[in-house]
Amino acid sequence: MLIIFCGIPSIGKTLVARRLAIELEKSGYPTVVLGSDDIRRLVPAHMEMFNPEREEFIRETTLHMVDYFLSAGKTVISDDTNYYNAMRHDLIRIAEKNKTDYAIVYIHAPLELALEWNRERGEPIPSEVINRIHDRFDVPGKKYKWDQPIVSIDRSKESVEDSVKIILQKLQEGKPQKSGKPQVLYKAGKSEEIDRLTRRIAGKILEEKGDKMLARRISALRRGFVREAAEKNLTLEQAEKEFLKKVKSVINGENF
Repeated sequence: MLIIFCGIPSIGKTLVARRLAIELEKSGYPTVVLGSDDIRRLVPAHMEMFNPEREEFIRETTLHMVDYFLSAGKTVISDDTNYYNAMRHDLIRIAEKNKTDYAIVYIHAPLELALEWNRERGEPIPSEVINRIHDRFDVPGKKYKWDQPIVSIDRSKESVEDSVKIILQKLQEGKPQKSGKPQVLYKAGKSEEIDRLTRRIAGKILEEKGDKMLARRISALRRGFVREAAEKNLTLEQAEKEFLKKVKSVINGENF
């Protein structure tokens, strides 16, 4: 599943994203939080001095990482401003490519409060950047049906903990469209279900065998199999049979 956060800078999106990831993990959904700032930190010079020419590279790398983790069966939270609907559409296309659900979460707060919180943090983000993003922000769902958020969180009224509770509740409920069908349901996509199934099978076998070399081989097999099974659109029953067959081949020393 892909959860797309959007909102202006300095309103606590990252705090909410990280806490949400922990709660999802507790519920059995391995979750990765990804944002363009994570990529920028890999380029120290860019953190010291903003270079607009590198922004396209950073954006493309971030999207590539989202694609990678979704294809591996993980739940991904896009922790970015995602202030243009085109940015959100790029992410949705990746979710569709990986045949997984997506949900847009709109986190907002008054501009004055964002600037105040930014000052309290020593102004890590230039005020003009916050103002510019605020002025250019495409409110989700205002123009396109596919851009409709499942929930809108006002951070001037909701704490981090309450924000997470609200998001989880909305993910579980889904949000009805005019047709009465749910837009997004809080359920595992096919890759996520296969990921958990193969993880459980591998864990049980490795517990019985206790062989570190075998563990590495089965782990490598499992990672590739999750992607392969999703591409083949296998049912859970088919995936279980095929994975067990491949694991037995590894145990017997055969190539896979």
